[in-house]
Amino acid sequence: MFQYNWQKRIVAATPLIALIIFLSVGFLYDAWHPGWTAFLLIPIVPFLVGLKQIRITFPLIVFVAYIALGISGYWHPGWIIFLLIPLQNILFPPQTISKYIKKEDKNKSKPKDYMDAEIDE
Repeated sequence: MFQYNWQKRIVAATPLIALIIFLSVGFLYDAWHPGWTAFLLIPIVPFLVGLKQIRITFPLIVFVAYIALGISGYWHPGWIIFLLIPLQNILFPPQTISKYIKKEDKNKSKPKDYMDAEIDE
């Protein structure tokens, strides 16, 4: 039915692992503030196990800039730079998938009563 390899299992377990790390660091060492960084494992692990490749995107640049501002001590006014992401998407809309659909696929039309379901016989 479903085929899971070890990478997908690790990625699926990462939120629980991050929560356990966060609670352990918080309760054992009373270090709640630096403990939140365990939750950064959730978006990072797919890249570490090889399921995804890192692409330099505008939201990634904004995130890195926010972390740099935060380390410098400007967490509070720094969050405002996240407003640049929707502004960038409004001014420069992302590519639509229709550009990548083959021409012969566009010419094929489905009947008006088409339903995307399998019929059991």
